[in-house]
Amino acid sequence: MFEQIKSILEQYTGITDITEQSILEADLGLSSFDVVEIVSEFEDVFGIEIADRDITKFVCVKDIVDYLEAYGKYE
Repeated sequence: MFEQIKSILEQYTGITDITEQSILEADLGLSSFDVVEIVSEFEDVFGIEIADRDITKFVCVKDIVDYLEAYGKYE
């Protein structure tokens, strides 16, 4: 799960040393608009719809991993 998320984030940011503790805005330089775009990609890849109110809970990569593991449909 983390590796798939990391791969998507690498495509958007060009940063390769992403960890679960990487902070989306501070470490990866993502704006709130960027996060919304990336969440759309997560929705497609993982077969899930993420509510706007939940997006605001994504501060670091681990928040995304935990959310998708709890709510995603993945193999």
